Amino acid sequence: MNATPFAIPFLDNPLPWVMLAGLFAGAAASRLTMRWKNRRHPERARVRKWVWVCLYLSLAVAFLLLAIFVPGPSRIRDIRLLYVGVASFAAAVAVMRFKKAIGIPVLFLALCSVLLLGLFLQSLRAFTGETEIAVVRVISLEPARMKLELQPAGGRPVLLNMEGVYFAPIVKTVIFDDLYVFLGMKSWYRFEGLTSFAEKDGKFRQGNTDYYFPQPLGISESLWRFFEANERLVPGVTTAQIEMDLKRAREFAAYAIRIQNDGGMEIVARSQ
Repeated sequence: MNATPFAIPFLDNPLPWVMLAGLFAGAAASRLTMRWKNRRHPERARVRKWVWVCLYLSLAVAFLLLAIFVPGPSRIRDIRLLYVGVASFAAAVAVMRFKKAIGIPVLFLALCSVLLLGLFLQSLRAFTGETEIAVVRVISLEPARMKLELQPAGGRPVLLNMEGVYFAPIVKTVIFDDLYVFLGMKSWYRFEGLTSFAEKDGKFRQGNTDYYFPQPLGISESLWRFFEANERLVPGVTTAQIEMDLKRAREFAAYAIRIQNDGGMEIVARSQ
């Protein structure tokens, strides 16, 4: 079972990769249109021209592949990335082809604008995003027992017979300060398993049918213990805590377990 409990800011965002791909593609196009016959050493200038064109094109293709495969192919479909790529391409062509008329300051301002846009989009996604770590399907439901299918993200489904009619994921989280979230950092988590509860006379009693993964999803136990013991000493860490939210099971229903980027957890009904 493999899952990514955290993401490095910007690396999982296709925008900076697309911007770099556009810049190098524009640099290649600019070099391609340069004349070499009127140079002092035309043959040498011709060879140098094609060397730079091939180098810039190779870098453009490499960054485009990174934009596809590092964040994931599904995220490259955003039409705004096309605008960023075209703008970066045009800026690179203009600056390299007309250096005296446009100059370095314009390129610097263009890069700053794109980076600020990327930072804004990254922070917006960080504050509003979430990570789905599992799906729970209710196979059958009795007055005091339930049969569940637990499907962890990237893992194999597990059938569970549990006491009670409430289930609760056991998730350990490391929550970061708002500044880190603004820069795109997601909460780290360790998804350990599932437990159950029964309600009697308005009070909840935990059942004896806990399930723990042989290999929990997310960060290691030792890393979580370190943050739990030293959260006041590690800059940027707000808290390390255990999340155990209860959800009443409904027969034949399916529920998604999601970790919010600000550290919260929610269990929401979803279609089969």
